[in-house]
Amino acid sequence: MTLHDYLDEQEQVNDERFIVDDEQKANWALRKISELQKEVERNTKLAEQEIDKIKQWEATQNKQIGDNILYFEGLLNEYAMKQREIDPEFKSMSLPNGRFGFRKQQPKWEYNDEKVLSYLEQAGMNDLIRTTRVPNKAEIRKIFEVVDDKVINKETGEVVEGIEIEQREEKFNWRIE
Repeated sequence: MTLHDYLDEQEQVNDERFIVDDEQKANWALRKISELQKEVERNTKLAEQEIDKIKQWEATQNKQIGDNILYFEGLLNEYAMKQREIDPEFKSMSLPNGRFGFRKQQPKWEYNDEKVLSYLEQAGMNDLIRTTRVPNKAEIRKIFEVVDDKVINKETGEVVEGIEIEQREEKFNWRIE
């Protein structure tokens, strides 16, 4: 019999329905929660270890497959280059299992955001600059106050529109020490 089983027996928790009606039973319930949390942690740790093994297996398998794909892409690229040598107008070839060839690409734009923003501002092209406007909620809570489910500007007494207050009941909580 484990210590926990012995303590369960002493607390008579195996009766019909266990009821917390004194400090000792409340303490027992907290101990049970602690044990269950540790069991969840053990399960999670075991699952994470297995997930890590599976991910390693997946990465190994997919790397080999990816290497094979690159090999075959290289072979197709060599063949396409030979076709282009034969016919400089060669663009692509369609076969029963797919298509390969050359495709023109759009130029890639790389931005130095600070320099571009500086240029746009100096050129007066503010319509090309995005700005994000969001309320500073932390500061709003400091400056305004709640009165009867309304948010009030302390300085003017005005109701601040756009904020709803939801009064909530107390929430039961517990912690293991």
